[in-house]
Amino acid sequence: MGMAYIFKFLSTIMLVVLLFLALPAHASQTSITGAVNDTVAMIEITPERLPDMNIPRFSHSVFYANGELTVTGGHTSGFVLTPTAEYFKDGEWHLMQMVYNHDDGIFVPLRSGKVLLAGGYEKNLGIGQTFEVEMYDPATHSFEGFGCLDKKRVHSVGVEMNDGKVVISGNWFNEDAIAVYDSGMYFNTVKEVSVPRSAPLLLKTSDGDVMVVSGFHDNYGKDIEDRVVDRLKGSSFHVPLLDSLQSICYHRLPNSNDFFIGNEEKGEYGYLFPVISKAGQVSIVEVRDTVFSLLPTDKAITMRDGNWDIDWYTMIAVDRNSQRAYMMGHIIEGSQRKYLLCINYGKDPAELTCFYTDSIHGANGPVPMVTPEGNVITVGGFDTNNFTPSAAVWLFPVGDNATILAESKSNISWWWILVVALIAGAFLAYLIIKKARKTIVEMPTPQDDSQENAASTKATPKMMQRIEKVMEEEKLYLNSDLRMLDVAKKLGIHQNDVSACINSNKGYSFSQFVNNYRVEHAKQLMLDNPSIKMAQVAMESGFSSDTSFYRTFKTLTGMSPSEWLSKVR
Repeated sequence: MGMAYIFKFLSTIMLVVLLFLALPAHASQTSITGAVNDTVAMIEITPERLPDMNIPRFSHSVFYANGELTVTGGHTSGFVLTPTAEYFKDGEWHLMQMVYNHDDGIFVPLRSGKVLLAGGYEKNLGIGQTFEVEMYDPATHSFEGFGCLDKKRVHSVGVEMNDGKVVISGNWFNEDAIAVYDSGMYFNTVKEVSVPRSAPLLLKTSDGDVMVVSGFHDNYGKDIEDRVVDRLKGSSFHVPLLDSLQSICYHRLPNSNDFFIGNEEKGEYGYLFPVISKAGQVSIVEVRDTVFSLLPTDKAITMRDGNWDIDWYTMIAVDRNSQRAYMMGHIIEGSQRKYLLCINYGKDPAELTCFYTDSIHGANGPVPMVTPEGNVITVGGFDTNNFTPSAAVWLFPVGDNATILAESKSNISWWWILVVALIAGAFLAYLIIKKARKTIVEMPTPQDDSQENAASTKATPKMMQRIEKVMEEEKLYLNSDLRMLDVAKKLGIHQNDVSACINSNKGYSFSQFVNNYRVEHAKQLMLDNPSIKMAQVAMESGFSSDTSFYRTFKTLTGMSPSEWLSKVR
């Protein structure tokens, strides 16, 4: 091997490395403002754990009032309603007593600075609805009960009009209608809806009207097929775009202030909300006044991370100052990883970046709120299900673009280390080849297949019976965070053996194996408890979210849960 050949060899390696280096360097510089390939840029971040709330909460309201992060109501450990609220100031949470319980109730921040709170579940365990209305004054941290809804309501949504009136709509296991509050003691029903809805979207328009857009369910938990948009004043109308799309099933009642992208002073009304197609692809709908369209994005929203499906489960939280919006997701099965999708809607097309973290354990279901500094915060949620709420508060440091870009650019230095390593490796290879030319070529030794044989002996029907026995007797599938490693530890074998055994004997993945048990458990729950709510079925069957439950159930049975239930009864 001559020196000319070695020089050509090293030159080729250098050229390949430098070309490879150019692409990641450019992509890292544009990780926020746009990527150059077809996949969303993934950036790992480390969230900060802020002081926990005094009371674990889920189905509570979260908002900023008088510049203070505030939470009201919800339910706490044991699925028990809590008539308390808390505000965050001087690095700690301050507990307050409310007049009523508001678990999955209405919350409407008003221009006066006060916050209107109304409705919610009547009893523990998410049972019934209430008429109750109260007002929170953040200036005095006080609550005043003063009024009555037009009907008992839960899963309702409200929005303040420019004239100070408050419009509400939506309900759960009760009749729905549009009602208006006009600064007195009562809400008055003003219009029937063409389609009853649970947790609809209320979108103001430039002509002083309000559109009522379907959420994930109707008022009795069934899928909404009729994509009609009702209006407070105008006539209802059909949106063809929504025929093939459905709002995702989110874990907190939507407030239009959170996903508003317009400018009220200029009379411009715009909103963003996520939808999911029948094929399971999430995208963003942009509403400009009364016009609905899909938000153009530079790439499709990521739905998988390696072997894992990503469940995007929240509404959009908008930072209007930076023209960026955020949506949260997590791994459906097999990982604690959390995701924060950044949507730079100020660009055309909107540019997507995905932040992720493995630092958060438990605290499922919280929704993102944008802080005044442009960071994202989540408050509460649940660890396992509705009976185990969380008090955790997490801050995601995404507000400083410059810092994120600097961290991304700093990764370029690693590519120079790679260059040096490859050059050194090439030179070492040259020395080895040179030495090998002076040695006698040996016959290859037969391949040692003992490891393969050992693995195949574990993928037996007998081992499959052991896996099924521990799964059924200990009901491992009810753990929403169940991993192959957990099953392997129970049996004293390697997790790869679990995967190989299921694949060999059943012909499908570990995830599908577990989901089969969960779906069967869900079916039995629905048959044994005719009035049980689908959200409770999802949680008690081991699914990490309502979306995961509905998607998996339909994939395995070909029907939605409500369709299956109506067929078997």
